Amino acid sequence: MDVSQSSAVRLKPQENHISEADSSLRHWLAAIDAVLRAVEETVWRLRREAVEACSVSREEWTDWAGGFRDAQSALRSWQQQTARLVSIGWVLTKIAASYRLHLTGAAFVSRARAAATLERLHAKNAQRFTDVCISHGGGFLKVGQLLSSRPDVLPVVWIEALSILQDDVPAEDEQRIIAILEEEVGLSLDEAFRDFERAPIASASIGQVHRAVLNDETVVAVKVQRPLIDAVIQLDMQILASFLEAMKTSLPPADYDTIVKEVRTTISEEVDYDAERAHTSAVGDYLATLQGVRAPKPVGSHQSKRVLVTEFIDGEKITSVLDRLAEARDAGDESAHVELSRLLSKLFEAYARQMLELGRFQADPHPGNLLVEPNNTLVILDFGCTKIIDADVRRAYAHLLQAFFVQDTKGVSRVLGELGFRTQSGRPDTLLWFADLMLDKLRAEGSVLEQGVSSAEMVDEWIRLLKAVEKDPVVHIPDHFVMIGRVFATLGGLVMHYRPTLNLQRTLLPSLMAALSSN
Repeated sequence: MDVSQSSAVRLKPQENHISEADSSLRHWLAAIDAVLRAVEETVWRLRREAVEACSVSREEWTDWAGGFRDAQSALRSWQQQTARLVSIGWVLTKIAASYRLHLTGAAFVSRARAAATLERLHAKNAQRFTDVCISHGGGFLKVGQLLSSRPDVLPVVWIEALSILQDDVPAEDEQRIIAILEEEVGLSLDEAFRDFERAPIASASIGQVHRAVLNDETVVAVKVQRPLIDAVIQLDMQILASFLEAMKTSLPPADYDTIVKEVRTTISEEVDYDAERAHTSAVGDYLATLQGVRAPKPVGSHQSKRVLVTEFIDGEKITSVLDRLAEARDAGDESAHVELSRLLSKLFEAYARQMLELGRFQADPHPGNLLVEPNNTLVILDFGCTKIIDADVRRAYAHLLQAFFVQDTKGVSRVLGELGFRTQSGRPDTLLWFADLMLDKLRAEGSVLEQGVSSAEMVDEWIRLLKAVEKDPVVHIPDHFVMIGRVFATLGGLVMHYRPTLNLQRTLLPSLMAALSSN
């Protein structure tokens, strides 16, 4: 659904509802058509590759048995990938067909009835899309998770349906996971662990986590990668790229090439558990120097590119804790509000310090990756999605924050330009307008986060921003901002929902000073 139109539909008078919804649907259908074409082209490409693998002449097979096995493997790969594409394409076809029928039927009924029908259709198709994400996993599930935190892109009913993707997804077949684990560590399950819980404690798009006990009695979390996930992700990223390419004409002008590139790179890197282990260790060591926040440390020798073993941390999902505190706060318990605000302040501080001081941050802070221990320590999990920022870029972001805090609008615009933000015309007017919008909310005595801005007000402001920049849009953004923006969009969603009292300047000042003084 179109970003500005899908949100505007909910805010404009009833008489404009159907025409704007129809326009949004037509853009959505064009995008789905493009995806279906991409699916068809990919199926034919995979089929050609399979046929080529099977048509190798006997003279070219120095090892006939080996060549035969290679051909069989190619055929199985083609069959599996084709089945995946057909399944995804069939669901997208049903979604497209249902919306097309709605557009036709809306002409024969009242606007009120058409609007009600459209809402029910949104709910049905949102569930269809969610089911596909869950059943197919991989990169497609990752895309669904990204969309679940973007109410500016999809209608509310879609966001509500996709929100389930932030929690656990169906586990992989037990025997396949154990086979991967034993192959990677070079030992049988009984030899590698004193105890291993076969039911996972968490499952995600790339892998799943099991609780286990090493032979030295250390309790650990064992993360095992799903089988054949590399090929699945590459296939899904092709679909994503085709989808966003088709969406370009129906979304506000923006640097979608950079967004696709960064998402593709980030998700592809998540399958490398060696890299994740290094990130986990580096960020964990850094967070250990702070009070009230930590990350699990890698443990033991049972490590590989597809297996990651860390210390087991027993905590509660942060949103469950915040829900309980918010309920007590709303019932009149002021101490609950203080603790709620402390947790969210610590979360902002932890991410600011990762970005501005360490230069390496976990870029996937959805609620499933954030725990609170019984002693109220905040725990950050899962460093598969981690971004590294160079020192000069960190200093530039520090200068940007500094300009925000002293309400230097021109300074904000200048630094945004230095970071790589570009408008279509090359003039800074749009960047200055954006800076003015932000600085209007940053007062000398505090920050936007202390002023109780409602979700509706925030959505309304962003809609006005989208309309204001239509004449001279921002057409290039730096690649590092894609993940930074994702992090703070997620954290901002928590703030809008739980309404803490935060002093943004005081929270970020230590990181700001450290970044400005770095060499």
